[in-house]
Amino acid sequence: MDRHLVRVSRRALLGLAAAALLLAPAARQAVADTPTAGAAAVVQELTEETWAVLQRDDLGQPQRIDQLAAVIVARTDVALLSRLALGRNWQRLDAAQQARYEQLFGEVVMRTLARRLDSYVNGVSGALEDHFEIVASQPAGGDDVLVRTTVLPPRGQPVHVDWRLRDAGQGPVIIDLIIEGASLLVAQRSEFATVIERADIDGLLGELEARAGPAGS
Repeated sequence: MDRHLVRVSRRALLGLAAAALLLAPAARQAVADTPTAGAAAVVQELTEETWAVLQRDDLGQPQRIDQLAAVIVARTDVALLSRLALGRNWQRLDAAQQARYEQLFGEVVMRTLARRLDSYVNGVSGALEDHFEIVASQPAGGDDVLVRTTVLPPRGQPVHVDWRLRDAGQGPVIIDLIIEGASLLVAQRSEFATVIERADIDGLLGELEARAGPAGS
C-alpha cells in the first residue's frame, strides 16, 4: 500500500496550524467572567506551555517533540476528534478496533503536529505579542466556542486562525483549528475517507500502524 495515501492534513494546513500554536502569546485580555473566557484561557495555556518547551536548550529533538505532543494532547479531546475525523465509518469498527484506532490517531496526529511545530520554530524572532492577536471569542453552536485570532508571521500576510473548543465536562478542549477558513478536522476526514475508499478500514488501520512506528513520519 502506498505510504503516502494518508496525510494528517495538507502540508500547508499543518504548517499554519503549527505556526499558530507557536506564535500565540498569553491572551490576558480575555475577561475572566465572560462565558467564552475559559476557551481563550485554554489557548493561552497551550501557547505558554508550548513556548516554554521550545525555549529549552537541554532537550534533543525527539524529547522536545514528545513534550510538545504531550502539551497538545492535554488541551485536545483526542477521542472526540478521532471519532469526528472518521465520521460514519466509526460505526464500522468493533470495540477492539475503535480502541486501537483512537490510540493510533492520537499517536499519529498529535506527534505529526508536534513535529511540524518544531520545524517552524526557526526564523521566528522578536516579542510573541508582535505576532499574535485575539480578535474575538464567541459561541459557535450549542456547546462550542470559537476563539478567533490573527497570526502575524515574520514574512507574508496576516493569517486568520480560529480555534474551536468544546466543553467536555471538565472545561473547554480543542476539537479543531480553522486556518483561513480551512478546517483541520475536515481535511483529516477527507484524507481518511480517501484511504478507506481505496483500502477499506483495515487499510486505514494498517497505514496508521505504520506511521505510528519508529519509522513513521
